[in-house]
Amino acid sequence: MAPEQKAPSTKHPSNKDPSKTELADYYYSWVHSHLISKQTPALGLFPRSRSSYITDNVYCAVTIWALSKVFGRLNDGTGRQIELEQTAIKTMRAILFCFSKQLDKLEKFKHQQDPQYCLHTKFDPDTGDELAQDYHHMQIRAVSLYLFYLSQMIRSGLVLIYTFQESNIIQNLIYYIERAYRIKDFGMWGQGRRDRPEEPELSASSIGITIAALNLCDGLNMFGEGCSHETVLFVDPDAVFRNVTILHSLLPRESRSIDVDSALIMTKGFPAFVVEDPDLCEVIEKNVESELLGTRGYKRFIGDFCRKSGPEESLNDNSVPVTESMELEWPFIVLFQIMTCIFEGRIQDISKYRDILDPILYKTEGYPTLPLNYCHNEDESQDGLNKNPSTVFQAFLILTELLEKQLILPHEIDYRRRKIHNTCNVGHPIIQIALLSESLAFQALLSTYGITSQTPNQIESVYVWPSSKLVDLLYYHGSDEVLGLTGRPKRPLGSLCTSRIWKIGGKTVICIPLFQDKQDFYISKDETFVAKAIKSHLKFLKKHWRESARPTFCLLLTSTLFKKNSKLLFTLLNSFKTGSFKNVPIKTGRLQELITAACKMEIVNVAPHMDFHANRILASPVLRRKTLSIKSLTGSDLGYAEAKYNSDEETESVRKYSEILAECQTMDRDSLSNRAVTNPVTANNIIALIELSARYGRDYKMDRETIVETMEHHYKNLEGDWLALRCSGGFLGKTVDSLAPSVSAVIVSGMSLSLGVHGEPEILVEGPLHPRLLHGILHNQVGKQSLLHSTLQQECLICVADLLVDHPELFKGILIIRVGSLIHLLQTVLTPEEAPVETLSPVETLSPLETLSPLETLSPLETLSPHRLGKKIRYLLTYSNSISRNGPWQEHRLINGTLGRVPDNFSSRVWLILQHQNIRFTCGHCYLVSGDILGTKVSEPFFAMKIERFLNCFEAHSRNFVIELFHVLASTLVRNPEVNLVEDFHVLDFIKKSEVEIDESLEMVSKKFISCLIKFEFVKLANIENCIVS
Repeated sequence: MAPEQKAPSTKHPSNKDPSKTELADYYYSWVHSHLISKQTPALGLFPRSRSSYITDNVYCAVTIWALSKVFGRLNDGTGRQIELEQTAIKTMRAILFCFSKQLDKLEKFKHQQDPQYCLHTKFDPDTGDELAQDYHHMQIRAVSLYLFYLSQMIRSGLVLIYTFQESNIIQNLIYYIERAYRIKDFGMWGQGRRDRPEEPELSASSIGITIAALNLCDGLNMFGEGCSHETVLFVDPDAVFRNVTILHSLLPRESRSIDVDSALIMTKGFPAFVVEDPDLCEVIEKNVESELLGTRGYKRFIGDFCRKSGPEESLNDNSVPVTESMELEWPFIVLFQIMTCIFEGRIQDISKYRDILDPILYKTEGYPTLPLNYCHNEDESQDGLNKNPSTVFQAFLILTELLEKQLILPHEIDYRRRKIHNTCNVGHPIIQIALLSESLAFQALLSTYGITSQTPNQIESVYVWPSSKLVDLLYYHGSDEVLGLTGRPKRPLGSLCTSRIWKIGGKTVICIPLFQDKQDFYISKDETFVAKAIKSHLKFLKKHWRESARPTFCLLLTSTLFKKNSKLLFTLLNSFKTGSFKNVPIKTGRLQELITAACKMEIVNVAPHMDFHANRILASPVLRRKTLSIKSLTGSDLGYAEAKYNSDEETESVRKYSEILAECQTMDRDSLSNRAVTNPVTANNIIALIELSARYGRDYKMDRETIVETMEHHYKNLEGDWLALRCSGGFLGKTVDSLAPSVSAVIVSGMSLSLGVHGEPEILVEGPLHPRLLHGILHNQVGKQSLLHSTLQQECLICVADLLVDHPELFKGILIIRVGSLIHLLQTVLTPEEAPVETLSPVETLSPLETLSPLETLSPLETLSPHRLGKKIRYLLTYSNSISRNGPWQEHRLINGTLGRVPDNFSSRVWLILQHQNIRFTCGHCYLVSGDILGTKVSEPFFAMKIERFLNCFEAHSRNFVIELFHVLASTLVRNPEVNLVEDFHVLDFIKKSEVEIDESLEMVSKKFISCLIKFEFVKLANIENCIVS
């Protein structure tokens, strides 16, 4: 017979030092009155008026779960702990039920990241049906918050997942959120860009909680500790790394359009705690406190104006403002600051926030209630508090008090103890390196140089796979035919994944890195690139490896890597024997010995789908020929190489693609066919095949092979002829696997991208792109302008992204990176007499040399080594950045005008002009008006981008004249504030009338501008003859 339960007290304990039992009774009554009583009986969701939101339900469930921990500590025998636990479980499973009704959207979105397939985050509280009315459902943050607390509850011992199907749904939700670093959403407040709220954008707060969720879900067993490995969650560590990288690129801003946002409090503090840099945390704290903290709470963001009150109003309500003179303050954000202080041990700071909260709390049914928000009315005699109670805000208040009164401790609701005992940084790992030779003959040859290796056949117990095969395997992880779900989308695996030892169906598997995968982009054919990729791989693992066990780097050594720069690779491999490489600790040895200390990952539910022997890397019989010799390693004897593929650098094609194509277009079918099959295979053959395809279709057959099949064969076997490789790669639609992260890195740095051939229509990229969309832009749009540029621009894009990380000063003053213009400058402006850029190796695009010499620009490109393209890109950016205000003026205006560079403090000068008077600068259909400065700051990238869009209307040299004109106008207005400009200022008309020349000095141009202002009455006061710009 169950014990009789005493009715809980509705009064706060009156004695000064109440016992924990009395406090627990009080909070139990409070939770029942303000939370559980509002729960729908059928599903267990918490409604807000006629709707139910994921975020509301998660935090209500967390508060109830936290209170159950209190009764667990008290050894309560009344059954309240179980009741509260089951109530929280009911809500979390109700959310899972709502997600399970949208599995078709889940499946489509994880592959395409198309907003129309995003999971709905607003439901009918009684049925769980999605509510499709006007609401911004694209909220990655809400799904991540659910997974974050689901994992916390499971780690605490609660049983929330009952079946394998439910476990597969959770695994697919991880796939749904893991690419948050390039998914634009509506953030915490349900609103997008500052200037266009209906348009989503990348937000730091969404990426932050996603990182926290992924870290907690990694390796979690959905059925609990010690249960079947079939329900262990897989999280791609490289996806976590990319999210962290993009987050830190955004911080301390919330997004590109929003500078300061209170949502960052929840990113650097409770509940996410994902910002590890204390200096960055301090900057975020200072910005939020100075810009957003008021007398009754925090503004959500600058410009958070008062809105109509109603039952539907809450933290993500963005109806039309009533007035723009009154900003809202939200007290609930103060609660997150208090909880952050508790987690971080800053107890002394709590009183500051309590002084804000305590005066505005009011009673509802005998319990403290938190106001929804506060609006500073113009009539200060009126109370601006919105006392419309919110269930989720009550949950925040109760959770804060449970922590404040130490009824629960932080680690009881944070089972990874991320803030209390941060174990993420485990020091520099020892990187294990296993060297594998492709054949016994090559193994013996390497041993003469002191390099010890194994062949794949000598490690029969371990399967060596290309990373692409592991991608195929993970496609089944989390799949469920009944639910219509596949597993992980076929995305490339990065260095952190391929550095693990995989246990799959009782078999041991190790993968070679992506840059050695034969299915990768053609840049992996450059042996210099491979050497640099190895160094980058080791540095990356040293910096970003977070596991306690060691990473294992499996390097496959093939004879093709040693054809030209063998000394470079031999020196690199021999340096591993010292136990350290550039301060990276190294351990080499037999793979069987390295496995013991290696990091391992087990996946058991995909083995039936895989053929372990298919695509397995074995010793190649082709490379066991006796012709293999030491000479072949030094490049003096091709030996085993097929005669029709000539990789000799000296015979590399240096003719332009356009010249060869024009020649092919004059040939008849027989001549083209003969050229296509001549030996050795060079760019001439490839371009002949391209012309045949244009005339007769891609399925046109030659010698029993279609053009596509022939091109694929050539692409795989070509070495060193970069024009041929780029053309064949463009024809076959090859794309670099790491291109989308490079685009994201550029975007979050505050810049946009422009793709397309110089002089042709450009494609402006202002946000991260799905690889499929990026592939379409490059091959369907850029490729139609120039087949060659579809691949060449990929190399330049990767170079730009890497330079942005290592040398951001090179891009000072550039807001839009025009890749086509960059190639145009390399070909025409800088070195017009040199060989075409397309004949250079791509390796230096990825890793520019450290030393630069201006004299190198005088050398024709055909005399440079295959890895100089990147050096020239870096030199061009360095040179353009260093051109002084003393000239040379023609180069300055052409190069910086084409690159889109503006001088320091340019935005502030334009701001001064627009602020001085009501004016409109026009050029055709483009304009810049005084109204553009309303609601923004001069320092915001948002304002700078408005100016950039206006400047884009001009040609390169005219663009720089416009910049110089604004410089003159700003200086004139500073010296003569009484001067007024004409209200409608036609910029291009003014420049033509001023008769400025491209090679004239800035002083001369300034004088002509001043004269033109007076002569043609562009000013309303003519006493400015002495205003000369210094």
